[in-house]
Amino acid sequence: MIHGNWEKSYVKLPKLLGALQSCVLGTVVAAKKESVYEGGEIVLGKRLFKPVFWSFGPCINGFAFCKPMVQVDDTWLYEKYTGTLLIATQDGANHIFPIAYAIVKGGDNFSLAFFSKEFEKTSYSVN
Repeated sequence: MIHGNWEKSYVKLPKLLGALQSCVLGTVVAAKKESVYEGGEIVLGKRLFKPVFWSFGPCINGFAFCKPMVQVDDTWLYEKYTGTLLIATQDGANHIFPIAYAIVKGGDNFSLAFFSKEFEKTSYSVN
């Protein structure tokens, strides 16, 4: 009850991602969306998120000071909206440095390719 219902929370996701980009400088967000169909017709004003990727600006900048090695881990999401949360991290000196995140359908090739492609497009420059 405190956090509202699933639908209201889901509708707020684009606004949250936009706020991340506005408030945390350098944050990168990429999302694929699809139209919603009911009875064979497009429902105006409704879109479905498929995969979504984000990386915070400070994480992008900090990666330049890390070893150029990345580990990707995943965990399953449960309840009404299932999927997989992917997290790219760099582990050095027993300190885990988060780099990027994605919520995807699952651990299939399309999802991993989306994550890899968005990760590569993000400017992780190693000096």
